[in-house]
Amino acid sequence: MAIVGILGKDSDELADLFLHMCRQKGLFALASSYKLTDENAIPIVCIDENNSTPFFSQPQIWILQEAANLNPHLTITENCHVIINTDNPVSALPTCEGIITYGFNSKASVTASSISDDALQVCIQRSFKTLSDRIYEPQEFNTAFPQSANPLNVLGAITTCAVCDVLF
Repeated sequence: MAIVGILGKDSDELADLFLHMCRQKGLFALASSYKLTDENAIPIVCIDENNSTPFFSQPQIWILQEAANLNPHLTITENCHVIINTDNPVSALPTCEGIITYGFNSKASVTASSISDDALQVCIQRSFKTLSDRIYEPQEFNTAFPQSANPLNVLGAITTCAVCDVLF
């Protein structure tokens, strides 16, 4: 089971894309919200290959879409993964085991080498570990996406799928 918390102004779209990609692979996926404070709640997605009732708790994976996302109420443990949008960099990176970056920035771990109206040529530029310790090596692959979707959110959802071992 993987629990993913998504922070940022387009978090609902990224959550929807991630849910859609997981369900296309036949995984059980549900969305809910995670309460950071009395005023703040964030989208959270739970996926489970066993189709069991999900247990929503502290996310193992955090997606930070913009610099303002380092909320003082956010708990990032050392053994979680943090997926960061490099096009809107976070000023102070959290300390944790797995930081993976995505974006159109040339320094991103996952980027797009080309883009059309409905497809991305995704480029994994640097190796990274998944939740199950599988290693994604540098590679390229093509993926389709809805024309109405923000390509940056598509990259974020693809990166999250890879970290969660949702294979392409």
